[in-house]
Amino acid sequence: MNLPIKKISLMGVFIALGVSLGFALINIPNVELITATIFISGFLLGVKEGIVVGLLTEALYSLLNPFGMAAPPLFIAQVLSMGIAGFLGGILAKQKSRRSGMAYYLQLALAGFLTTAIFALLTTLSFVLLINFSLNKLAGSFIYGLGFYIVHIVTNTIIFLTLVPTIINVAEKTGWFFYLPVEEKTQ
Repeated sequence: MNLPIKKISLMGVFIALGVSLGFALINIPNVELITATIFISGFLLGVKEGIVVGLLTEALYSLLNPFGMAAPPLFIAQVLSMGIAGFLGGILAKQKSRRSGMAYYLQLALAGFLTTAIFALLTTLSFVLLINFSLNKLAGSFIYGLGFYIVHIVTNTIIFLTLVPTIINVAEKTGWFFYLPVEEKTQ
């Protein structure tokens, strides 16, 4: 991946912003802005860059977490989930012709729903693997965590419906990403 220094710098800014926002909201269970930050990075910088931002942001957030680092299977699931969030941001950006009206906002809301549901699924599966997998333990984990999943999914869906399109629109209108050739922005 041969990237211009400005793009690398913006990736670093997104990583720092994602980790910082994670720590800023760390005491509010299942309300976070890390996923949205990573998604926006993929949307504005591209698929590969979004994946890298997602992987590094979540890895740093977990490694530096004052509550302690996640167990290895959970750590891997968290990091992979956030790589997927960056990937989905980049993929959705490719559909530039569809960036208007209610359909656009619903796509973003669905992306928030999906990225959070994927995170919940992968992290729960990793936890069950950690405690010796069985279908009963898996079902029990999903039932026990249902309230947490609902709060996380609903808040991220709202964030992706309201905050994400606002930030994307402002970033594009203010020219923060002016140096990117058109073909890079639409990839």
